[in-house]
Amino acid sequence: MSIAMTELPDGRRIHCVNAYEVGFGWHEIVSDDLTERGLDLPVDGVFFDVGANIGLFCLRLHDLCPDARIYAFEPMPAAFEALKNNSERMGGMVEACRVALGAAPGRAEFDHYPALSALSTGDSAVGETLAGGLRSLLFGQGASEDIRAIIDKTGAHDRLDEEAFIDQLFRKETVTVDVDTLDNVVARFGIDEIDLLKIDTEGQERPVLDGIGEGLWPKIRQLLVEVHRGPEELKTIREELEARGYKTVIGDHPMAQGGAAVFHIYAHRA
Repeated sequence: MSIAMTELPDGRRIHCVNAYEVGFGWHEIVSDDLTERGLDLPVDGVFFDVGANIGLFCLRLHDLCPDARIYAFEPMPAAFEALKNNSERMGGMVEACRVALGAAPGRAEFDHYPALSALSTGDSAVGETLAGGLRSLLFGQGASEDIRAIIDKTGAHDRLDEEAFIDQLFRKETVTVDVDTLDNVVARFGIDEIDLLKIDTEGQERPVLDGIGEGLWPKIRQLLVEVHRGPEELKTIREELEARGYKTVIGDHPMAQGGAAVFHIYAHRA
């Protein structure tokens, strides 16, 4: 297993799977002001990051809330290794768990994209859709000026005429991972309340939500759910959250600029 090091725009060095992925991911996170979407981030809160990848969202939470306790879940081996190393640099405030969360405990097969670790998914159709959206962005179709600038910095745009580079970039392999439910891990860690549950699982958001029992829902104050399966899934999940007493706000994901129907739901209790 090979992981690399790269620098964030502020000069901090972090562990990663592919250095060229980090700029896009970090820009997505820091440009999204959660407080403008109705969420609040207690400085000593309890946060769950489901689909943590290398831990960029964890790092952002730690910057904003240095006394917070963060539980991060990532099943892909290389991404988890980077997450674990980055977590250790945050002074023990992040509990990194190599497991996928779903509707029931067990094992599952994931499509892993070694060159695009953030696209790894348990839903092959979603992976293909996201890969298509990224292809469009790489070829300059629909990308905003700031996203275009980030992609240009990776050097990928200069290599788009190299067939071998494109084939390697979107190559995928099958990885079998352990699965548990949010109910089980909350009980294992003895959590009384979750201030923010962030779910970014590339099409597996429904199974994660299905793994929340009725007794746990009242303990979840806020959610940030990235929805990858289109407007109908967005509508269904939004209505379910609102029926549970949450107020919701909807936002587009940067990948939508490439034609992939990816949305954010920001939910907080009224």
